[in-house]
Amino acid sequence: MRAKHIPKNATPFFSVVLLVTLGVWLLPLAAHAYELPVRGDDLAVGERFNTFVHVSGIQGEGKDIGARRHVSDSNWSVLKLGGADPKVLKNWIVYGKPFYAMAPGAVIACWRNAPENTPGSLHPDVDKMPGGGNHLWLRQDDGVVVLYAHAQPGSIPTSLCPHNATLLPNPSALVGASPSVRKDAAVSGGAHVKAGQFLGRIGNSGQSGQGPHLHVHMEKDDKPVVMMFAHGLTTSFAGGTSSFDGPWKALDGKAMPKADILVWPPRPVGSYTFKGTPNHEFQGLFDHLADSGERPDWVSCESGGAIYNSKWIPSKGAWVMHFGMSDLEAATNQALFTSKGFERTSSYTCGSVNVAVWRKK
Repeated sequence: MRAKHIPKNATPFFSVVLLVTLGVWLLPLAAHAYELPVRGDDLAVGERFNTFVHVSGIQGEGKDIGARRHVSDSNWSVLKLGGADPKVLKNWIVYGKPFYAMAPGAVIACWRNAPENTPGSLHPDVDKMPGGGNHLWLRQDDGVVVLYAHAQPGSIPTSLCPHNATLLPNPSALVGASPSVRKDAAVSGGAHVKAGQFLGRIGNSGQSGQGPHLHVHMEKDDKPVVMMFAHGLTTSFAGGTSSFDGPWKALDGKAMPKADILVWPPRPVGSYTFKGTPNHEFQGLFDHLADSGERPDWVSCESGGAIYNSKWIPSKGAWVMHFGMSDLEAATNQALFTSKGFERTSSYTCGSVNVAVWRKK
């Protein structure tokens, strides 16, 4: 029997603040866990985000986030179906996907209209642009500064970035400290953003020669800050291969592994229906939705438990679900959870396979 349950009171994730510690010496730590800068509902079927070990130095705890499409077995591609030419930006899966604020803060520098690179090369005028290309520097309310870099031209809203020039008038002029930013990109009295607010779309501007991606890193007092994330799932992508089924492990307030990984971010709390989920994918879907602050409203199965359909709604109260149960396992669980004050609110049998949801009365 494959099963997964959350036998405790569960509040929507956006109301939870996780206080965590991490055994990293000499580096200042974030005071709490952040939300990921990308969202699960922006992924098409079969897509996941990915990242890897970043360069050292001030960006040493940063992440370059791309996206992959599952092709077959353990194989993944950075290109959309039919996107044979990697030099065409729109063929890349990650290109144009939105990114969001990980925490509230104010804009201290930005650029929004720098031209993009052809993947595999840099634009002839790259030295006249900020290194982050189209970017946002935010000073978060917790005092940490964060860079979101390499956005599509024009995708950062004018309400967040007042600079509309294509190239920097004075490319070498810097201002400020921790961080030191391009003078022409600096912003005085910049807009304040909320956690989760749309910031722009992933592109390939600035020092981004190999292909489109989102660069993010945090720093404070000229030292890198470890980014810890309240939600999201990861699995190994060692050697550029990974099973679509994971196993997926929850970040749960911790930093991303320093390794090649796939990332499955949470989606906003809401109502979602999934039909035709294969049995071998259902555990991963369950983990993703539970991590997103959802609970199953109902679950049904087809073809002897080979396929599952489900509806998910915002999590509230204690609940538990098991799937792939035999008749004996279903009866045993019914007796067990009833004795603990749960009521079966969804139950379905197909052939000899059972799936059920129990909630606290």
